[in-house]
Amino acid sequence: MRNLLIGDNSFIGVSHLSQERARERIERLDVKSIVEIIEAALSNGATGYTFSTHPLNLRILDALHESRFGALDLYPILPYAQGYVRLANERGMRGLVDEFLSRLSLSEKVKATLQGGLSMLRSEPVGVIKAYLDVELAGYVNVKPQNAKLRSVLLHEVVTDLCLGFQDANLLDAFASHIREKYHANPGFVTYNLVNLVNLFRKSSLALDDVVIMTPFNSIGYQMSSTVKSCEACLSTLNETEVIAMSVMAGGYLNLDQALDYIQTLPTLSGVALGVSSKQHAQEGFAKLGRLLSK
Repeated sequence: MRNLLIGDNSFIGVSHLSQERARERIERLDVKSIVEIIEAALSNGATGYTFSTHPLNLRILDALHESRFGALDLYPILPYAQGYVRLANERGMRGLVDEFLSRLSLSEKVKATLQGGLSMLRSEPVGVIKAYLDVELAGYVNVKPQNAKLRSVLLHEVVTDLCLGFQDANLLDAFASHIREKYHANPGFVTYNLVNLVNLFRKSSLALDDVVIMTPFNSIGYQMSSTVKSCEACLSTLNETEVIAMSVMAGGYLNLDQALDYIQTLPTLSGVALGVSSKQHAQEGFAKLGRLLSK
């Protein structure tokens, strides 16, 4: 297990068990305190940061330029679906487009507009999607610390699992190819349906050896489909795929010791994503993960 990632849910107000608790966290966390939490995690063994393309993360990455821990692996997840729905409701589709374009330089705006427009004229949905991905990712690539490595770009579970529902491997393949070719990073997929994703890749003869899969693993089967045993069996066949466990504490239902007792029974996992909400939480959590790895 070589990838110990800091998750951003606590920073952007996501809690699967209590939205009230999530709001309380947002009220007490600012960019400075979040950077201190990230630094505490990195000093205790964390190797990288996985995050949604929430605007707050632009400010966090910018602030990390001043940190001695700037050399970290980055695993952005896009699109930030919840934020776009809210923004479209508040400002309309024009406001949504303006928000995207505000993150780009003039040359990037022209290029994105031309690429997207030509793809629409040619009725090429994949081209539109690629242009959209480039617009969304550009700001984060531009602002990341110089020594930070864009290790993987992951497709959000909303899109990944929708493709699985339609058994559409073409979009997943197009996304993977684009990330490999343009960003020289490993394509990644967040999914709540590990078994179905792997089956679709294998049925469609798509490569799994350089792919990152982020998916829930916990002892009670929270967010895991279809069963814990089927996911464990699938994981055991993925020796050359980077599989990162998320939701290891089942949204807060399990404590960290319970989560780690289970995680250490999965020897083919290559990493864990752990959300932390305080410096103490970061120090204790990643120190325990480090001790687990040293056994």
